Amino acid sequence: MKKIANIFLILFTSIFFLNCEDTFLPPSLDYVSFGKSVYSAGIDPGGSTTVEIPLYTANVTTSDRTVNVNVDGAGAAAGSYSVPSSVSIAGGTNEATLTVALSDVDLGIGVNKLIISLEQGAEFYTGSSTTINYIQNCTEVTATLDISFDFWASETSWEFIDSLGGVVASGGGYSNGQAPVSESIILCAGRDYTLVFYDVFADGMDDGATLGSYTLTIGGVVKATGGGAFGASESNSFDTN
Repeated sequence: MKKIANIFLILFTSIFFLNCEDTFLPPSLDYVSFGKSVYSAGIDPGGSTTVEIPLYTANVTTSDRTVNVNVDGAGAAAGSYSVPSSVSIAGGTNEATLTVALSDVDLGIGVNKLIISLEQGAEFYTGSSTTINYIQNCTEVTATLDISFDFWASETSWEFIDSLGGVVASGGGYSNGQAPVSESIILCAGRDYTLVFYDVFADGMDDGATLGSYTLTIGGVVKATGGGAFGASESNSFDTN
């Protein structure tokens, strides 16, 4: 009798745990996500391009599915992008492509950023958003910076700063008594920059006997000049048009 009772206890316990597993087993849900979290693109001045973003689903169904698309364009130039409001995933497959059109409309200098997300549906979950970073490609120009120093050339340095505050070129480390130099600087066409000269002794390019000077030219056109007793620093804004 005791043996029979033990057998019933084992059977009851097995059924109990089996029912628990059935109760807590998560249902099979569909899932849609982008292929990558970040995409990058460059656009030629006055041109356009497209970015192909793949989407993948966890399940394959026989019918087509439509996923709505949301766009955060706060970090991008208005009118420079076009994103479909939805993407269709054909039945019998678990892949689709979202095609984003980008164009050089008021891009200016710097990185434009689009954040794209998928809207969760009643029958599927969605993954994290993806980001497209895009810029206007640089058409390079060569600027020439001619510098004549005072005796204390070791105190002099300079920087080219773009409109976003980034330093794109710099120089310094000259020797006292330095002869005049001519520096070639590669910049982007159609952009705004600031040329800043610094003097660590805060007396500019002036040793009391000689005044130093500098001239920046692009294609033979003078874009900035300065020098002399400018103190700790001197700035010149210019464009590369």
